[in-house]
Amino acid sequence: MIAILVAVRQELKPILRRADTDLVVRQEHLDFHEGTLGGQPVALLALGIGKECARIAAEMTIHCYRPDLVISAGFGGGLQPDVQAGDIVVGTEILDLRKDQGSRITWDSTHKPVRPDRIMTTDEMVLRAENKARIGKATGALSVDMETSAVAAVCAARKTDFLAVRCITDNVDENLPDEFNDFFVLGQLRAKRVISSCARDPRVLADLARLGYRAKHSGDKLARFLQAAVEQLHLPALAARDA
Repeated sequence: MIAILVAVRQELKPILRRADTDLVVRQEHLDFHEGTLGGQPVALLALGIGKECARIAAEMTIHCYRPDLVISAGFGGGLQPDVQAGDIVVGTEILDLRKDQGSRITWDSTHKPVRPDRIMTTDEMVLRAENKARIGKATGALSVDMETSAVAAVCAARKTDFLAVRCITDNVDENLPDEFNDFFVLGQLRAKRVISSCARDPRVLADLARLGYRAKHSGDKLARFLQAAVEQLHLPALAARDA
């Protein structure tokens, strides 16, 4: 069993279109889509935005399914000039932002490989281009999101294999509207807050439309990548089951 955890439905839907998942199983408050992807048994879940949602969902996933591999996947912001919208980032080192004091940034790391491709996890969306560039320069991270480090920490504690995959939706030199972090409550997008913000400032609507277009193409690309990657996996437990 391979578990693929994403944050929101916009990331999950393109994967579901490529998967054979007719069964939806509710575990506590989480709806898992069970079936196959690329010929492999999978459980797919949209867990919500943020580290606390990710931690709870990862714990529940491992408790209920005991997966051979957990993949934390979804959209991410670019932190380097050579990482562009639509690029796929596979994280081999996961960073968790501890403190950002402007001139000094501290973080924790799950491990320190010789040649890391780093993904940074933060408590809030990094909205300003200057902050993305500053964090990228200080840490060497390629992408930023709000869930990966929490899933990685749970998998490490439960001795479960883990993989992080992100598809870039906003470049390092692009600002996002300041209102974006207010759109989410307890990890879920609140449509009323989005509508209210767009009514106050129509420019937010234009930004949302641009990101929505990016998200559609990034979601399709991420789904294709995950399907191809899963098809090529040969995990020991899966090999033993098929023998």
